Amino acid sequence: METYTRQELHDLVWSSPMRDAAKKLGLSDNGLRKHCVKAFVPLPPQGHWNKVHAGQKVKTTPLPLRPPGISDEITVGAWDYRAYNNRLMEIEPVAPVFEEPIEILRERVARNLGVVVASKNLSPPHAAFRRQVEDDARQATQSTWYSSLFNGPLEKRRLRILQGLFYGLSRLDCSVTVQGRETRTIYIGVGQQSLSIALERAATRKRAVDDKDVERLKFSILRGVGSETERISWTDTEEQLLEAQLSTIAVEIIVAGEMQYREHQVRVYEEAIRRREEMKQEAIRKQIEQEKAERERLIKLEAARLKRLTDSAENYHRAQTIRAFVASVINASKEGTDPEHIGLWKEWALLQAHQLDPIATGQIWDDVKDIA
Repeated sequence: METYTRQELHDLVWSSPMRDAAKKLGLSDNGLRKHCVKAFVPLPPQGHWNKVHAGQKVKTTPLPLRPPGISDEITVGAWDYRAYNNRLMEIEPVAPVFEEPIEILRERVARNLGVVVASKNLSPPHAAFRRQVEDDARQATQSTWYSSLFNGPLEKRRLRILQGLFYGLSRLDCSVTVQGRETRTIYIGVGQQSLSIALERAATRKRAVDDKDVERLKFSILRGVGSETERISWTDTEEQLLEAQLSTIAVEIIVAGEMQYREHQVRVYEEAIRRREEMKQEAIRKQIEQEKAERERLIKLEAARLKRLTDSAENYHRAQTIRAFVASVINASKEGTDPEHIGLWKEWALLQAHQLDPIATGQIWDDVKDIA
């Protein structure tokens, strides 16, 4: 797997025709095109390279700012755990740098997004929750005892707020997913990030004048998918309802997507640092174990050499002793002793001495070579 920045990809596709650029990455031209579209990297228009080859002057579309929630890196190829660890040991991870401050990003998003307003009606309902609304209406029509989920004024208002918000976010290519029969599980796709939001009834308060309960709504951006921790929230107040805050809410949703991306990049960096340190410690531990094993091997080898040396010296002396003893026996032989018996015994005794003698057998030279 190779990793490229958006700028590197932009430089590549504007330096040579798509097919040639794709070959450099081991991709098809269609595969490279998909990576560029996903990373918001502009491609040369049709006929661009014909103009270049004809000597005509052409313009290069500059790389736009990275959209919120979109990664600045594009990976090509299959992820390999072993190759990743090897690269991690060779190259120290670099801390992520985000050139655009969040405040500047927030201003840019607000300019591009414009005004977001709640829908006046639900005709038709937004595609994200249309099935739930239509199923609810059908059941209410078919059964007199069925209590509609979305017929109450607060639920209708809730769906109108969500619908207006969804349409507003779609201007910046945000996707929406609403799950569950009661439409309580809501995910917003900001670039490559998935945000979890909630729009629920707020804690009930009472008016001071007529002492009646007032139903209010609370909008929350949660810190992660499946999390109940709020990143930021807004609540109906007597001065300002949520409908008047939708533009701000929409901007903050997109900013939250970017913040989630940045937090993820920081976590990836911190995990890479932790993993690298862990692997370094593991490498040190293995090196210590290998050095210990090598020392033990050398100690055993030296002990074995010393044993062979002492055994060889002892056998040499035993052979010399046998030879001297044989000579003494021959010299001390008496008359009447059978010469043939003495000769056989001498031959056998000297053979034993020869087999014991490490010099005579050549065994000592193997030991000499072993030291070298």
